[in-house]
Amino acid sequence: MPFIYRLLHVSLLTLLITVCLHPAQAEDNTARFKTAGETVTDSTTGLMWAAQDNRADITLDNGLLYCENFSAGGFTDWRLPTQDELATLYDDSVTSGAYSIVASIKISGGCLWASDKKDARVASFDFDYGHPDWGHPNSTINARVLPVRNTTLYQKGS
Repeated sequence: MPFIYRLLHVSLLTLLITVCLHPAQAEDNTARFKTAGETVTDSTTGLMWAAQDNRADITLDNGLLYCENFSAGGFTDWRLPTQDELATLYDDSVTSGAYSIVASIKISGGCLWASDKKDARVASFDFDYGHPDWGHPNSTINARVLPVRNTTLYQKGS
């Protein structure tokens, strides 16, 4: 019996720590991500994001065009993000629909295209499972784009 009580105690303690820490993480993200209309600015990375993805399945080529032609917040210098940039939005304590992404950004599909390339494969970031992924550029299943831009404050050389 003592082993079972210890196991129960450890399980309850782990649950308590998890429940207590997640609201603090979400609170920190609220301060970190500032929403202004159709954009969300990350004060840690200096990146400005579209507040919502393109809302439909899209190939990589069409996703690149979408980002190049995107306009929000008075800016037109949007681009496709890297896998590492997308990873900064992953938050397993918050979900946007069924996806683990910071609360201020809404996505309608779990995989967002990224600009990285490896041989013939292209990058995405999977917000279902929280990891980078590699695939075919013509794939469209659950593939979306989330435009990003560098803010003037954080550009190289500033």
